[in-house]
Amino acid sequence: MNMAGVVLAGGQSSRFGRPKMFEIFEEEPLYKKSLKALQGNSLHPIIIATNAELQPNFAEENVVFHIETTLHQGPLVALQNVMQHFPDVDWFVVLASDMPFIDADFIRKMLNQIDDRYEAIVPKQNSKIQPLAAIYRRRTLPILDSVIQQHKRSMKDFLKELKVCYVKFDEECQTFANINTQQDLLEILKKEKK
Repeated sequence: MNMAGVVLAGGQSSRFGRPKMFEIFEEEPLYKKSLKALQGNSLHPIIIATNAELQPNFAEENVVFHIETTLHQGPLVALQNVMQHFPDVDWFVVLASDMPFIDADFIRKMLNQIDDRYEAIVPKQNSKIQPLAAIYRRRTLPILDSVIQQHKRSMKDFLKELKVCYVKFDEECQTFANINTQQDLLEILKKEKK
């Protein structure tokens, strides 16, 4: 079974005002948190899905870059593109590039849930799901294609069509905290200092 790690790092960061994945958190760019979480679990290949404009800002040697040809289409289209370009991969462990508390232990817990009955493994906090810290099976690509052809762009629209294993996490768990605005980053930095 081939399992790849994917960091989704091609977003516009429109609410942040500049590419947030390069903001420094604990002395390294935010995207490195996701990258290290994947690298700590022997996934291969490790893929950074980004665009040609952002790629020069990444300083990675042991990753494969997947360059999006159509910009800013959202994570659903980014996942579709990655699945199409890596036909030998069975499962894709997908992480957003703006999650400062993601770590290798979280990935390990998720990988332990992989089962032939499921097409996706997705964290859930009460009623809130976390589709950008999840695992997707390659055989779902035709379903993904169909959802996109219907002009749907929500990860939730995709998940409605799949057999999903929802992994419960405590509501207070900060693993899924993400940075959307500069204020979000400031608040997390303040909490870290305390």
